[in-house]
Amino acid sequence: MTCEILIIAEHNEGKLDPMTTDLIACGSKIASEKQWKLGVLVLGFDLDRIVEEISSSGIDLVLVVDDNRVEEYNSSVYLAALAQILREATPRLVLAGHSYIGIELASGLAPKLKAPMVANCHSIDASSNGFLLSRSMFGGKFLATIEVNEASLLLLTLSKDSSVSKRSLNHLCEIERKAYPEHSQARVKVIGTTRPSRAEDITQAEVIVAVGRGIRDESQISLFRELAEALGGAIAASRPLVDSGWLTNDHQVGISGVTVRPKVYLAFGISGSAQHVAGMKQSRLIIAINNDPSAPIFQVAHYGVVGDLFEIVPPLLEIAKEQSKG
Repeated sequence: MTCEILIIAEHNEGKLDPMTTDLIACGSKIASEKQWKLGVLVLGFDLDRIVEEISSSGIDLVLVVDDNRVEEYNSSVYLAALAQILREATPRLVLAGHSYIGIELASGLAPKLKAPMVANCHSIDASSNGFLLSRSMFGGKFLATIEVNEASLLLLTLSKDSSVSKRSLNHLCEIERKAYPEHSQARVKVIGTTRPSRAEDITQAEVIVAVGRGIRDESQISLFRELAEALGGAIAASRPLVDSGWLTNDHQVGISGVTVRPKVYLAFGISGSAQHVAGMKQSRLIIAINNDPSAPIFQVAHYGVVGDLFEIVPPLLEIAKEQSKG
């Protein structure tokens, strides 16, 4: 089977990256509009569980390279293998996540395959001549819509906050196993991997207490961390606090950090730059507390409180502690 759309899957420690799930949803929408087939390409080792998860997501084809030589991500090996497979598969559209891996692979494949590439797209829609792409400009201050004519091959990276849609899961999927290209030679040697240092994964938290420059001093971090713990959530931050070293980059929300979708997002002293909002706007409930009534964060918040953080947080913490005891 051939597929006009192929998605490059990402996975880690035996789990499919949620970004790949979003890519499948985006690809499904385009496949439906264009009447095209949709496939996913995955490289790694011992992939049975991941392949089973992918194949049940409503796609047409999974291309699998299951080999211990690609167990660890190595850009030089991955690029050589992907380039060969894509030349054989001849897709019209290749989608990758706008992640460190996705950017490296897409930008490396573009010259190898002599294909155009558009990075950091927020959405993709079919048009009569090709595709309509929405992407951020000028550091995220504006969104531009560009039209790209259909080419023999187009490479796109989609951001974490891309608009997605669902596809029916009642769909037969074919699995095709591909051999590891024997001529692929590693020009980069992976000598070890380091696990993330964070004790908490803010992308999995149902409640997030996010802090910005409005907290004024690093010594106040402990107060908001205590509130996050009392609410059964995690603490996060805007970029200025991470740049200042008050919290590690594991806690940064935004375009240059992580995208979060908690049930509740409490923003304390965060002005609401476009870069930060892009990483949290899909939260189910957004509550902003800021002493500036004109702060942009209030434009995306479901509820807003204008006031002094340090008059609001202590009694809120006491209530949270009492509730947690019950």
